[in-house]
Amino acid sequence: MEEFCPGPARAIKPIDRQSVHQICSGQVVLNLGTAVKELVENSIDAGATNIDIKLKDYGAELVEVADNGGGVEEANFAGLTLKHYTSKLQEFSDLVHVETFGFRGEALSSLCALSEVSVVTCHKSSKVGTRLVFDHNGKITQKTPHPRQQGTTVSIQQLFHTLPVRHKEFQRNIKKEYAKMVQVLQGYCIISTGVRINCTNQVGQSKRNPVVSTNGNPGMKDNVGAVFGAKQLQSLIPFQQLPSSDHICEDYGLKKTELPENLYTITGFVSRGDHGVGRSSTDRQFFFINQRPCDPPKVSKLVNEVYHMYNRHQYPFVALNICVATDCVDVNVTPDKRQILLQEEKLLLAILKTSLIAMYETGVNKISLNQKVFEMPGMKCLLTVF
Repeated sequence: MEEFCPGPARAIKPIDRQSVHQICSGQVVLNLGTAVKELVENSIDAGATNIDIKLKDYGAELVEVADNGGGVEEANFAGLTLKHYTSKLQEFSDLVHVETFGFRGEALSSLCALSEVSVVTCHKSSKVGTRLVFDHNGKITQKTPHPRQQGTTVSIQQLFHTLPVRHKEFQRNIKKEYAKMVQVLQGYCIISTGVRINCTNQVGQSKRNPVVSTNGNPGMKDNVGAVFGAKQLQSLIPFQQLPSSDHICEDYGLKKTELPENLYTITGFVSRGDHGVGRSSTDRQFFFINQRPCDPPKVSKLVNEVYHMYNRHQYPFVALNICVATDCVDVNVTPDKRQILLQEEKLLLAILKTSLIAMYETGVNKISLNQKVFEMPGMKCLLTVF
């Protein structure tokens, strides 16, 4: 058997900037859902109240996101698609107080590296719009006047075509990618109150088909109804937050006297515990931290475990927004910002468990969303109307 003989050690050299750009960009934009969510977040951060998303061939051919936000000033054109150029923060310490969806300055830069990107924008101070075309390094190659009202349209063509293996897999699994993207988009539709979001898809030369839409409603309840229909709304109850109980605190190793008060405020909706009103999978479970869609595994696990105490064979619809001071959250964990670290996470779990058990044990799950008052032993409570 031949022995492997390593060659002479190679000198350690820096990777060229263009290669670094491509390598890192593939880690920022992982799939179609990431691409769409980054553009939608940009629109919301720009103050848009109207966001139109147009897909061609499920997003394989084109992803276009148009908004009526503030638009981009001409002075910012060159930095719009450059890596780590952002208006959201200037130094690391600013992260503690960041409230926008985006802040890393990576999304448009990465999309340039992975696809063909063009932008049409008109700043609120401009009389005419501008069309910009970018190369794969995020540099402007064309700049022409273009009619447009205030706002920005970003067009992404041939996503992942610069990464042959991923592009082939993307096209082969396009309908799965599309389905995952729709689920991500539904989360933004639910939490984005006061913003009209409309998404359509066109296959070939056929007419545009609606995918998901909201009407700029002022509350989460109306957004849930717009996305999933009145029948889904009828199966839901508002989340009623209670202080964590003593015995549940003990289960988590918490001393109630040492816990901060009013750290978390939780609002939203969950399915009633009745058999038949839940779902066969976890496909409609949406969690938000300070209105930011995220994937908190321990929170999700707990909600499903409590629900299974009352409905063993189904999963609940969940839409919960957890509000907490920004200095108690770390959103800079992964490039897509879906993983979030929380201070006093055990306290959050104890509050959730106490509240959900109380809701299901006291029969709150029998109450319709349309009823505003229910009775618990020794007191009356008003249901929150969203």
